[in-house]
Amino acid sequence: MTFNPFNIFILSASIHGLIFGLIILFSKKFNAKPSRYLAYYILLVSLNNIYFWFIDTNIVAHFDWEFYWLFPIQWDLLMFPAFFYFISSYLGKQKRSKYYMYPFYISLPFCVFFLFQQIFLTNLIPISEDVVKNFYITLSYVSMLCTGIAIYNGFKLIVTYQKEPATPGYPKINTHWLKRLLLLAILVFLIWVLITIYNTLIYRDVDIERITSYVLWISMSFLIYWMGYLGIYHLGIFSQRQSLRVQINSEKIKTDQRISNGSKDRFNDIDNIIKLERIFTDSSISLGAVAERFNLSEGYVSQLINKHTQTNFSTYINHLRIVEAQRILIDDSYKDYTIIAIALESGFNSKSAFYAAFKKSVGMSPLEFKNTH
Repeated sequence: MTFNPFNIFILSASIHGLIFGLIILFSKKFNAKPSRYLAYYILLVSLNNIYFWFIDTNIVAHFDWEFYWLFPIQWDLLMFPAFFYFISSYLGKQKRSKYYMYPFYISLPFCVFFLFQQIFLTNLIPISEDVVKNFYITLSYVSMLCTGIAIYNGFKLIVTYQKEPATPGYPKINTHWLKRLLLLAILVFLIWVLITIYNTLIYRDVDIERITSYVLWISMSFLIYWMGYLGIYHLGIFSQRQSLRVQINSEKIKTDQRISNGSKDRFNDIDNIIKLERIFTDSSISLGAVAERFNLSEGYVSQLINKHTQTNFSTYINHLRIVEAQRILIDDSYKDYTIIAIALESGFNSKSAFYAAFKKSVGMSPLEFKNTH
């Protein structure tokens, strides 16, 4: 057996990933579809890395049939379908047929190669060692192709979601962290492609192959840590936003509002509807969208706001957001919610923007305001 700092790190990261994934999978706190798919992905990456660790430490030979009976599944062919399922369920797209069926189609190679592997293991057909090696080289390229398709469609799904208008009564999901995560996945994917091409097509050297493999598997280990942390963090924030939205909507008094002819009354009606329908909580709301909502010109709406609030549209909307945040911060009903969840649900698109606007308007930070009141 051969142990070194690299494969020890890979093993420790993989064991951590297994424990972390199992906790997410069986914890009642994370009992939601996105959490489960996140757990599946982390478990698959961890199992794939443990499989590499067994081979690298020479505990078993690469083509030891008894070992393959213990680990007969090609985990790498299932990792990114699980990742895609996580993205689609997190964005609420899983019920759409074309997205729902996609992981099934991309999992077909796994089914095909799993069948061939069982044929090799059971020796139903006499096969030489060269055939087996070529089979696993082919498997590597098919796995890379499937992974590339999954990453591309993940990006496509996020971009499509960003272009869609916010659904009333349902908080818009922050997708920036998902994009950054996919960028890291692309980096790991490119490392994988380059290493595989170099080792199979350009030059095969055992020592170089081992070093490059360490680079790949350590990168995968970091991916486990980052995805696990970010996934749980953002799932927690989104869950809090959903809960906040339910509580806030239950407090709203629904009234029938009508636009009148008088200039002052017209502004009051617009102002009331913006507050009642919580239009200001949409972080992407624009003057054009508000004007379109009331079937008025942008110039006229801007003029009304300037005349009756002595501010521009952006300042007016931010003021409503800060007032809403202040109300939630000092309400004991919401004492268990994080400040970042309150900020996002009030309409700000980031924690930093919320802190800056809040301190400028109130003269103290949100936490100071909360403690003071």
